[in-house]
Amino acid sequence: MTKSADQEDASPSSSFPMYVFEGPALVAIRTRTNDQPKYVDTRLPVWTWYDGGLAMTIDWAALQFSSELMAISKSFMAYVLEKYAPRTAQMFANSLQALSKTKIANSLLWDKSLLLIILEELKKSRHDLVGFRRFYRWAIDRGIQGFDLDTYLIIKDTKSARVDPYARIFLSQSGLELDEEIRLLRRIGRELSSNAWDELQFNIVLHLGFELAPRAIQFHSLDITDFEFVESADHEKYYTLWLPMAKKVGQRRPERRPRKITTRLGEKISRHVAEIQQRFGHDCEALFVSRRGKRLSVNEIGLGLKRELLEAGIEKPNQVSMLLRHHLGQGLADQGTPADMIAELLGHNSTVAARAYVTATPNIARIKEKALGKSPSYQRIMRSLLTGKVVQRRDTVPERAIRGVIDTQYIGDIGACALPVHTHCPYNPVYACYTCKKFHPFVDGRHEQVKEALQREAQRFIDMAEQAGDLIQNRPLAQHQTTILAVSATIERCRQHSEGPSDDV
Repeated sequence: MTKSADQEDASPSSSFPMYVFEGPALVAIRTRTNDQPKYVDTRLPVWTWYDGGLAMTIDWAALQFSSELMAISKSFMAYVLEKYAPRTAQMFANSLQALSKTKIANSLLWDKSLLLIILEELKKSRHDLVGFRRFYRWAIDRGIQGFDLDTYLIIKDTKSARVDPYARIFLSQSGLELDEEIRLLRRIGRELSSNAWDELQFNIVLHLGFELAPRAIQFHSLDITDFEFVESADHEKYYTLWLPMAKKVGQRRPERRPRKITTRLGEKISRHVAEIQQRFGHDCEALFVSRRGKRLSVNEIGLGLKRELLEAGIEKPNQVSMLLRHHLGQGLADQGTPADMIAELLGHNSTVAARAYVTATPNIARIKEKALGKSPSYQRIMRSLLTGKVVQRRDTVPERAIRGVIDTQYIGDIGACALPVHTHCPYNPVYACYTCKKFHPFVDGRHEQVKEALQREAQRFIDMAEQAGDLIQNRPLAQHQTTILAVSATIERCRQHSEGPSDDV
């Protein structure tokens, strides 16, 4: 693909042989569908490739590189286009554009102090820094003169201001609230006229997003042949969608994995496929198409899905298909689904995101606690089924005070026990107290401290159970969640008691 023009020692003005790009005229790229270009023409001043129905480019005339660095960059991009996914190739193209705007773009004799300044600029964008680092490593691996290992180590040690991509899952709940889910299901289930073809198509997109939560690129990549059904002897139909995986490393074409869908969605897709073939003929491959029979781009799918969510009364900034993915992932985690199964269902390369959903389950519990704690009906239930009346610490003899250990932390001053002083309770103190009628919580007791300790301990149970693959039917975790709810209800009762007359008597 490339070569050096001369292997002899260069002149003082050029300390290494001139590098020349001799790439193929056409570079084969990875494609998701059969109806997009499969090659990039390297003879053109602007290289163009496609993914998701969108064009991606690198304009070499716009880059302020020296002729030699330009040749090296073209060789690198030809390698990238052949090896990586199209969107990753665009990331590398963007990093070259960022590099071309720096003071080292017109020479390969990079001064170390100047390089450090440039790295400070590049690390503002994680993608720019990663792209430059990969570019430099690629050049070293090929023995291109002007690139050395010492400089690479400096680049490698430079860290970007990286933000964890799953931080928003850990820190906040970005799925659907219960009332939003109800509105969404009503939107999915509404009756539509057979003449409203666009509405019918995006109703299917919304329905599919709720059931399987594909990414926009997966919606885009779906073909009619990815949908299939079988009919049993008793005329029952079972529907399957072979969903293309969006982010599987090292694959030339996306792998497709079977996903069962509901009968209702399957029937919708069956009618939709028949309508497409009637309108555009059997040569039309795409499952979701425009009025001209062209495959919908990821932007068109995103806009249509956003419109459907808005019509359902769901408006969350910058979240469309990812909102439904977070909702499905968090819902699975809340039901005790193991991280590896969540990763498989969502098509992740690793269980990192799935562990984020699992870790977030105590946050879900806190949301439920807050809602339940303010519910009058729930308060009446808690008063009748859980603890005794709220009391003042000063009115209790010290012998009746309850103390215990949670999460290796000693906790006292939470309440009093109504059992006779010298009676041995068969249950674990503190853990069992908040669901016991003999427990009289102190109005100013350390209940928040108890809840925090229980949540930490529950999270440790989640981590250990996830590692052992035994998160389903985890009784200790379920007991902790029940106790946490009871503690939260007690906190609310104590707050109401301190604010006004108590009805606990």
